[in-house]
Amino acid sequence: MNVALIGSVSSSWYTLEALIRAGVEITGVLGVDESQAARISDYHSLREPATRAGIPFFSFVKVTEPAVEEFLRAHPPDLLWVIGLSQLVPPGLLAIARQGGVGFHPTMLPEGRGRAPVAWTILRGARAAANLFFLADEPDAGDIIIQREVLVLPDDYSEELIRRTNEVLAAAIIELAPALKAGKLPRRPQDHSRATYYPKRTPADGLIDWSQPTEMVYRLIRAAGRPYPGAFSHLRGRQVTIRRARPAAAGEMRARGVAPAPGTVLRVQPQGVLVQTGDGGLWLTEWEDGAASTAPAGASLVSGARFTSGAGLV
Repeated sequence: MNVALIGSVSSSWYTLEALIRAGVEITGVLGVDESQAARISDYHSLREPATRAGIPFFSFVKVTEPAVEEFLRAHPPDLLWVIGLSQLVPPGLLAIARQGGVGFHPTMLPEGRGRAPVAWTILRGARAAANLFFLADEPDAGDIIIQREVLVLPDDYSEELIRRTNEVLAAAIIELAPALKAGKLPRRPQDHSRATYYPKRTPADGLIDWSQPTEMVYRLIRAAGRPYPGAFSHLRGRQVTIRRARPAAAGEMRARGVAPAPGTVLRVQPQGVLVQTGDGGLWLTEWEDGAASTAPAGASLVSGARFTSGAGLV
């Protein structure tokens, strides 16, 4: 059994490298063109690994371009692997693959179907997994080919969880390779009665509500972090994107008669900036102030200033 691969992010890249390493026959690789990199979180070009392995490669902007279908018809696969592509693949394109399509999702299916699965996993403290499954009419609902749980650590940021999931995905593909090459892939129907769904997230969902408990603010910062747009707030009329943080220990919070308003900068030190939350404090250790990267204790942050959810001067 041979495959073609279509994708645009790191999971696509890890999949291609694992398929090559496992000696799976790949008829062709299609990747979103490099000109679209700024529009795709976690973008990875598939051109170099495909070209290096001597695999026919085609780049596109829209998967509905006629040239995409022409390329696939010229390099028809048994299975079309659609890994890390946010665009919907039209049925006519999937029909070119003689035995259908294969998808990937990083939750413990059937739980966590839907959008932004890595961010939701961190936000909700859910379980993660690397799944390959047969594509079906409903997204993320097809029969499972292989599912391997991924460890989620308490302080994981999205980029760390993505990297660990990709490593498990690559190992799963190597494990699956003999069955794939023999045309004897396993399949296990999902229990649809247990299905849960994650909604879409947008960059605006990264706005920090400092009145929330420290743990919830910390989760948002980790979930919205690289390669995603980031959690953000406003300080003195400028948007500040928070990239890294850590909860303050009880001993780091000075005793006060009345707690300052949430979002208030309590301390500025070389190790970071301490900000009041709804129930304690959070050290900001890396951020971006507008277009410029800011060191862990920038001069623009002073004690008494206050982060807000809008652009007003506070």
